[in-house]
Amino acid sequence: MLTGKPYDRIAGMIDWGVQTNHYTTWKELRGVLTELGWQTGGLRKAESWGDVCGIAVVHVEGDHFILYDADNGVFYDPGEPDGPDLHSRLVPMNYLPVQSPESGA
Repeated sequence: MLTGKPYDRIAGMIDWGVQTNHYTTWKELRGVLTELGWQTGGLRKAESWGDVCGIAVVHVEGDHFILYDADNGVFYDPGEPDGPDLHSRLVPMNYLPVQSPESGA
């Protein structure tokens, strides 16, 4: 969703070894985004959705990552197959601002 590449391709870039549950760290996530040409900012704390700026990968309570477009107020949760939503009951803990290679900045 964020990269336009299939999940299997992105997942293949992370070495989970023999783990059956796929837990990803910020370091691994940043490595994949960097390898794909994305720029990432510094990790920032978030106590509410109002703290999140721009396009960001957000770590929410429940140990889950989602993508949030704060400029447009759209939540992209990979756990929700119905697609993007304008509301989320999830509680943000911290986030990583991201910028696509196409944005040119």
